[in-house]
Amino acid sequence: MTALFHPILMSHIGCGLLAVAVGLAPILTRKGSRPHRLAGRLFVGLTGALLVAAWLMTALRFNAYFAALSATATITLFSGVRVLRRKRPDLDPRQRAAAIDWAAALAVVGVGAWVLVLLLTGRAAGPRATTIALVYAAFLYGGWDLWRFWRPAAWPFSPDLWTYEHLVKMLSAYGAVVSAFSGNFLTVLPTPWSQLWPTLLIQPMAVIWVAMLAARRRASSPA
Repeated sequence: MTALFHPILMSHIGCGLLAVAVGLAPILTRKGSRPHRLAGRLFVGLTGALLVAAWLMTALRFNAYFAALSATATITLFSGVRVLRRKRPDLDPRQRAAAIDWAAALAVVGVGAWVLVLLLTGRAAGPRATTIALVYAAFLYGGWDLWRFWRPAAWPFSPDLWTYEHLVKMLSAYGAVVSAFSGNFLTVLPTPWSQLWPTLLIQPMAVIWVAMLAARRRASSPA
């Protein structure tokens, strides 16, 4: 197992370091532009490879914290990309959630529930505060997706909702990558803050960004 684990770990670290750098480009470039799309695809590819390695390492050496982190990062990346295919589920039934979307959301909620049981029974290794935050994130993102899949045109649906979902989920995926990077390399920061600061920075930034976009679109819409 050790002979297999270390090459996977090196691949995971390499993809993670590249994803931290590449992930800034979609944030800084104009949304919808060719550089934004190209950088976004590269980030998705690197983070996808990172997550494949993360799940393999979790299977080889289970750790509740890494399972919760991998689950949360997976749902935000996967759903953040898939929502681009579900822009108007109110107009086109073909843009509603497919079986793979339901399966991903249910799996993440299941992992969150499993890790929560491990926490409550004292069997979860790893930083407790960060693991609790990740369980909350798994329930939040997985539960949100399940609600949207079940009632695709119900509250809080709007024609622009897919934009806000894509922004929040992709920023969250980037935050998960930065959290893992910071927890492993920025050791001058005390735990759990070395792993939590990206979330504490990026999540409010996502909320403010969405609020600004919504206000701008309301202002530009005809009275």
